[in-house]
Amino acid sequence: MIEKILISGIEFPLNPETDAFVDGHVYCKECGEQLDLEPINLLGEIHIFSKKCLCDRKKEEEQKKRKKLQHIASLKKSCFKSPIAGNYRFSSYEGEKEQSYTVALNFAKNFEEMQKDNIGLLFYGSVGSGKSFLASCIANYLIEEKLLSVKMRNFAEIINDLQSGGFSLDNNKYIDSITNVPLLILDDLGIERDTSYAKEQVYNVINARYQSQKPTIITTNLSLTTIENANEIEYQRIYSRIIEMCIPILVSGDDFRKKIKRNKMNRYTDSLLFGGEER
Repeated sequence: MIEKILISGIEFPLNPETDAFVDGHVYCKECGEQLDLEPINLLGEIHIFSKKCLCDRKKEEEQKKRKKLQHIASLKKSCFKSPIAGNYRFSSYEGEKEQSYTVALNFAKNFEEMQKDNIGLLFYGSVGSGKSFLASCIANYLIEEKLLSVKMRNFAEIINDLQSGGFSLDNNKYIDSITNVPLLILDDLGIERDTSYAKEQVYNVINARYQSQKPTIITTNLSLTTIENANEIEYQRIYSRIIEMCIPILVSGDDFRKKIKRNKMNRYTDSLLFGGEER
C-alpha cells in the first residue's frame, strides 16, 4: 500500500513495506539509500521526484542480463544445427594462431566495416585444419558481443531440407529464411551431391547472397586452384560468384580435431587411469 507523506511540505509516495521515513527523508529499508531527490521548480510548482535505489538498479541489471542471455541462446539455436558449435570461441582456440586466426578475429571485431563493404571470407584447406571452428568463432563473437543474427549451414543440409519438403515447401521462402541474415556461413562447400539439382540449389543460395550484397563466409576442403579453374559451366558460375564475394584465406597446420583430442587425453589421462590420485 502506497502512502503519501510530506517532505518540506511536498507530497511524496512511501511504501511502508520497503521504505522508511527518517529525519524528513525516505530511505530503502534494504540498502539504506535515500529515495527522495532535491526539490525542483517546474513551471512555478515545487516537485520532489524519487529515484531507484541500489536494490532496484541491481534487479534491473540482473533482468537485463537474463534477457540478454536468453536472446543470445535464441540466436545460437537459430544459427547452429550442432549445439557444440555454440561453444567455439577465439579464447578456446587450441591451434597455432596463424594468419587465418588473425583474419577471423579481425573480421569479427570489424564486422560493421566488412558488412558495409560486403566483404566475405573463403576458408579453404585440408580436412580438420580448423576452418569450421574459426567460422563458428566468428558467429559466436557476433552473437555474444553484437547480438547479431547469424546462420551457419552446409549445403548437404540445405539440399536435404529442400528435397524432403516436397511440394509443401516454398523453395524461395526457405532460401530467403537462410540467406536474409547479416552474416551467412556456408560450411563444407563441396560435400554436397554432384547432381544438377544440387548444383542449381548451391547457385541459388550463393546468388541470393550476391544479389543482397551481404557478407558470406564459406569453408571448403577444395583447393583454391580447383575453385579458380573449374571446368564445368555449372561450377564456373558458382565459383566465380564466390571469388567475387569472398577473400580466400588458407587455413593450414595439423589436423585441428586431432589436436583437441590429444589435449583432452593429456588433461584426463591421470583422472581416468588413477582416479586423480597421486601416483
